[in-house]
Amino acid sequence: MMKLNYMRCWNGAMALLVAHKEAILAIAGVFLFLPALLFAQFVVPPVLSGDEDGTAILAIYSAYFSENSFSIMASNLVISFGSLAIYFALAPSRNSTVAEDLMAALKMFVIYLIANLAIAFIALPGFILFIIPGLYLTARFILVPVVIVDQRERNPIEAIKKSWALTRSNGFSILLFVLIIAIVGTITVAVLEAVTGVITGLATGGAGWPFVENLMAALTGTAFQLVLAAVFTSIYIQLSGKNTEVSQIFN
Repeated sequence: MMKLNYMRCWNGAMALLVAHKEAILAIAGVFLFLPALLFAQFVVPPVLSGDEDGTAILAIYSAYFSENSFSIMASNLVISFGSLAIYFALAPSRNSTVAEDLMAALKMFVIYLIANLAIAFIALPGFILFIIPGLYLTARFILVPVVIVDQRERNPIEAIKKSWALTRSNGFSILLFVLIIAIVGTITVAVLEAVTGVITGLATGGAGWPFVENLMAALTGTAFQLVLAAVFTSIYIQLSGKNTEVSQIFN
């Protein structure tokens, strides 16, 4: 069983982003960035004073989700579709146009959603019990979207089984790698958003420019999602033996 090489995986992810930049930027701009920006601009998040107890917080968020259920669902569906289309653009077995990637994603979208629901159902007990088992299970299933895309797997359960098989003996390695990326990415995004907030606050005497702040949040969030998609695809390429050298990704 092949062991995950972090450096080769990261270099492979960066190579994928460069090789397919036109396609993924076009897809991400419409299906990731724009929905995130519109949602941030028009859906006001709940505001907490800090004095609420658990019951009050639950009530506030329940009202928030109830009042914005359509917007939340629509935004998540569009972003999920865009994420799947990006995997089609990155898949090693494909060399197609953006239109073809979008059409292929549309055909496989229901399968992708069912697979995600199944993964959530499987991993949920692990999160409820000790958190770490849930994270480990999630790491073992991160290749599901790439399996669906690259192998044209139409059976969600089979896609889950194939991801489990591909990540055998690499579960904790993948978990650590993804956690490092997630922590660094989250900190970077938070810092950029905070700096933007400070700059706009100083420029407006404290009022800020919500649109500029939302724009930065959408941009950084989209970039983070693209990096994760490329990393997951690179992990799949390495563990499946699709390519043995980073340079082959460009061919």
